[in-house]
Amino acid sequence: MYAGTAVAAAVGGTGASGMWLFSYNKENFGNDSGMRFGRFMMARGNANAQVAQYREDIAGITGVTVTKMDTWTSVTTLFLAVGAALSCAGRIGMHGCAPPGWYCCLFSGSIFMSIMFNGTALWFAMHASLRAQCAATSLLTRQVRLPIPSMGQLDQARVFASSFEKQEARDMFRVP
Repeated sequence: MYAGTAVAAAVGGTGASGMWLFSYNKENFGNDSGMRFGRFMMARGNANAQVAQYREDIAGITGVTVTKMDTWTSVTTLFLAVGAALSCAGRIGMHGCAPPGWYCCLFSGSIFMSIMFNGTALWFAMHASLRAQCAATSLLTRQVRLPIPSMGQLDQARVFASSFEKQEARDMFRVP
């Protein structure tokens, strides 16, 4: 009788320790899966923050160009207005005797050349401003996109509780 109770006690102790190991490893599996998904979410958050920095850099770089070219647009528009006012007088010396013809030709020619160059500068400034805005839009919509995970990546990041039972027995009853 003594040997039978010892065997029964050993089997009972083995069963109890087996149940403890099983529940301990199942709890660890659940904890690991939660930590694995947390690591996945942390990596996604860091990737989103990195993309946000890239987007901010693009907005900063192109914003400088747009601001400068818009300023040049205003300046060249004012220069064009001054040139138009000077050329509309018709002649130099409206309130006195007229200067010689060659001087009037040089004066009018220089005013019309300044209008031409200011018009070209205005066109270049508008073109550069619009080109910088187009480049920013192109970069933001085509190159620097939010890293949205695919379904496969989401499936790899999550673990179902039923997958614990699909492990090998030595992993389920592993001694810590």
